[in-house]
Amino acid sequence: MLQRMIFTQADVMEKIAAMPEEARAAVHEQLKPDDYKSRLLKYIPAEVVAMYITLDSITRSAGNQIPLQPALWIVFTLLLIGTPLWLWRVMKVTKRGQLVISFFAFAVWVFALGGPFALQQWYHPVYGALLMPLYTFLVPIIKGGT
Repeated sequence: MLQRMIFTQADVMEKIAAMPEEARAAVHEQLKPDDYKSRLLKYIPAEVVAMYITLDSITRSAGNQIPLQPALWIVFTLLLIGTPLWLWRVMKVTKRGQLVISFFAFAVWVFALGGPFALQQWYHPVYGALLMPLYTFLVPIIKGGT
């Protein structure tokens, strides 16, 4: 299974401290904290975003057979709530900071894609086009927290 939890320098030191003395030197070189790129990939809940894109497409394909706006908000809300739960229960991410960042990352992705926000009068695609790269650029600076 893909390791989704952010691995920090503190995690490396904790893991090494728990090892027998003779194993520490050999393992110290192999254990490294996640770098910026790794943190970026782990913060974005790509599987949830893919699920959203699929459900959004299915919902929109129904045409006028269902009330589009409520259906899109329901899909968004369920997956937004489900994002940290899925990461915690399925992917075994236990760091609260990472779960919060991923929660907001999902919301930013949906906002950038349009989603139910695109049906609001105030929404303009440029808002999402500006927000997504800024969020994506800034959040990996956070080391993962607890």
